[in-house]
Amino acid sequence: MGDDLPAALPEDPGEALDLAAAQTRADGADTQAMLEALAERLVGALPRMTTVKRRRVGGLLSKRTEVERIEIELTDERFELVNAAGMVRCARNRVVRGITLKRDEVQIEDWVRGLVEEVVRTASLGEQARMTLEGLVK
Repeated sequence: MGDDLPAALPEDPGEALDLAAAQTRADGADTQAMLEALAERLVGALPRMTTVKRRRVGGLLSKRTEVERIEIELTDERFELVNAAGMVRCARNRVVRGITLKRDEVQIEDWVRGLVEEVVRTASLGEQARMTLEGLVK
């Protein structure tokens, strides 16, 4: 995952996630609609790094699903959002070699803000690495 990280990021990831940030500030009355929009936007902006888990609702034969969990893996940060019984819990984890060293529970607004900041930081590191490699090849 680490080697293909820069290719997975959009040209301006901060701008690409603006809608996600705006969605979290919107009226929280329709949490599920907000989570659906957030999941769709994150998968569109960060497809290789985002995992969305859904659960079936409405009975055994129902095709309707809802977002149960969103995870985004960025270098040494993992962002998790869990929707359990209408309660949304967000966490930001520091992960090194697959081991979680630190876990911070945060509000959804802080979660999205931290995610945008980390995506921008990761994109700039990827751009610096690309420029360095191009300098070596030329």
